[in-house]
Amino acid sequence: MGELWSKRRLEIITLSIFILLVMTSLSIFYTSYINYSELQTIDSHKAFAHKIIMFISAFVLFLSLLIVILKRDYFFMQTSDSSEGLENLLEEIKYSSNTKKINQFKEMLKEKNHTEIYGLISKMIKELQERTKQANEANEAKTLFLSNISHELRTPINGILGFSKILSSSRLDEEQKDFVETISKSSQELLSVVNNILDVAQTKSGQIEIENNYFNVFEVFESLAHLYAVEASKKEIEFLLWIDPELSYVSVESDRDKIKQVLMNLISNALKFTKAKGQVVVSIKKESSQKGVITIKFEVTDTGIGISEEQQKRVFSAFTQADNSSTREFSGAGLGLTLASSWVDLLGGELNLESLEGRGTTVSFTLNLLQKELLQNEIVTGVRVGLYAPLNLQAEKSQDYLIGYLSSVKGVTLKLFESVVACKEAESGSFDVLYLHYDQIEKEELQRIVAQYSSEIPLVLVTKLENRFKIQDIAPAFSQIIYKPITFSKMKNSVKIARKNRELLATPNPSIEKMFNLKALVVEDNRINQKIIVHTLKNLGIECDTAQNGKEAIEIFKKSHYDITFMDIQMPVMNGVVATKEIIKYEKLNKLTHTPIVAVTTNSLKGDRESYLEAGMDEYISKPINAQKFISVVKQFYSTEFETTKIASKNRTILLYRQTPTEAKIMANMLSDLDYGVEIAKNRVEFLDLFNSKKYDAFILDRTINDSFESMLMDKIYEKKIETLLFIDEESKIYSSDLSEYIHLLYQSSDFILVEEEIEKMMKKKRVIAL
Repeated sequence: MGELWSKRRLEIITLSIFILLVMTSLSIFYTSYINYSELQTIDSHKAFAHKIIMFISAFVLFLSLLIVILKRDYFFMQTSDSSEGLENLLEEIKYSSNTKKINQFKEMLKEKNHTEIYGLISKMIKELQERTKQANEANEAKTLFLSNISHELRTPINGILGFSKILSSSRLDEEQKDFVETISKSSQELLSVVNNILDVAQTKSGQIEIENNYFNVFEVFESLAHLYAVEASKKEIEFLLWIDPELSYVSVESDRDKIKQVLMNLISNALKFTKAKGQVVVSIKKESSQKGVITIKFEVTDTGIGISEEQQKRVFSAFTQADNSSTREFSGAGLGLTLASSWVDLLGGELNLESLEGRGTTVSFTLNLLQKELLQNEIVTGVRVGLYAPLNLQAEKSQDYLIGYLSSVKGVTLKLFESVVACKEAESGSFDVLYLHYDQIEKEELQRIVAQYSSEIPLVLVTKLENRFKIQDIAPAFSQIIYKPITFSKMKNSVKIARKNRELLATPNPSIEKMFNLKALVVEDNRINQKIIVHTLKNLGIECDTAQNGKEAIEIFKKSHYDITFMDIQMPVMNGVVATKEIIKYEKLNKLTHTPIVAVTTNSLKGDRESYLEAGMDEYISKPINAQKFISVVKQFYSTEFETTKIASKNRTILLYRQTPTEAKIMANMLSDLDYGVEIAKNRVEFLDLFNSKKYDAFILDRTINDSFESMLMDKIYEKKIETLLFIDEESKIYSSDLSEYIHLLYQSSDFILVEEEIEKMMKKKRVIAL
């Protein structure tokens, strides 16, 4: 009872006063009412007085009831709530205040001395603010320390890396090489950790800034396939990359380096925590597009160890890993997801994590980006592609991606074969190139398809990188071998090459001027490769005989004189290395002048060239082949019989102006390699002076400023009707007058292959017009 009184005495007192007031009012009202009734007929004046008293008492009673009803929370609940609130406040702040003040606060709370309590709370809040300020200053100092120490550490680490590289190039035995490689690898890992610490420090201190620029998603992120292919292959992890083909025709605005670094952190984590035979899938796809804004979702999925619900709550904290035990299997500082999350926030997105322990993890983020349409330079037209994959691959993501990429190449019609029987029974001529998708190499099945189609159409093998050693003996049967991860650019270029190979088989190309007057022996067991090599050499003025294997080559070599021999390596009956040794032996026995022997093979690993030279071969050409490779090799042994092509090219001079001197030098070197004469203008005024004073066959220049000077310059170009290649940036305004038959447009970000193709097309057109 005493405890109840201590806790609720204000409520009891208030209730008692209220009851007393009500009872008194009722008593007065009742007494006045009785007296009023009795005096109403006897004494009207006294009756009226009792009537007034009755009215006042009723009013007091009514007012009391109204006040209590309106303020019932204050009278009956506030005490409890106030105490409870103060106790909660005490619980929250007791860890941040000293013991003396906490005890003082408790005593005040018991005594309900509100005035003193509020004063004490005010002091404690000020104390908390001061401590918060001190904590922020400490964090800033810690961040500054991390930033400075990271910068200082990078200098000696770079020194270690640099001298390790120098040391590795010196004369070392195998044990010493192993030691140096370990030092180098450990230093690289340490540098990576230091760089991550620096990034975390800069992010927390607000020193990281977003640099928004327009870029093409494919040009920036397709390189991820090459960056992680080898690492994934070593761990026997299937690494897949899907970039929505629709994104190849748009330019988006954001900080591409930050996005790429986020993806690299996520991919590195996925590969680290995924075991052999697992899978890591990177997906970049368009979610929606409207009013100049495109929504892109970036996602990295793995089949790794996964993250428990408890670990997911702290996995974004710095220096924290999902596996944080003392016996953890996976190394690392635990900064990857911290950085990724911070940068995604800066980019305007949010990093989302979904995971099941033991099943895998998916980390994704979505960004809304400004977009602009890109000019579409279509390369492929009218190509019929056949695709066959064994049953075990037909339901896999890699098959879906391969179909998606091939279907997205403009001008390609795709025909799928669900069985080897359907593939072999397809109508002759129903497709121009056949893609074979194999992860587990079944050579018998491949050989049956190769036997039927290799002499008619190009065959392309798509397989895992780790299979490269397994397919050396069957590699010559294919015009191309594409290693995973596949990308849209890989498939687009592949179809383009396949189309050219198909055209080479079908019709000769008389436009290439002959450079040599030689006779060659071509040793190649694959008929389609044999035809391509023979056709290429004939266009260079080199007549050819052919052999199917090394044994046949030796017999043919003994019967005729040849100026050069092109020798395949992997062949049935007798391979190229054995055949080379036999030919050299025959030359020595008969005291014959040595005929240069050039290896032509798909083997392009480090050390292959040296091993072929050691076997007696004179040079090496890697597949896929092209005319320039043969020209470069043949020139090592024979000068050109006819210099007309080179002279003609050198007589064709191009006037070049690029805004950046480095770009101008690179472009000039490219033009020289293509055997064109080139003059470089330092600025637009000099370009105009040279334009007026000399005669040129073509112009190449940057166009980024739409002013009166440039308009006048373009008018002069239109007047002379000279082939002109304009490099434009994505901000340039393109007018209809720019699109004449003599003007060729390329973005400044175009790769060298596309630039070279455009220049050759332009100069070929110039040559045709001149004729």
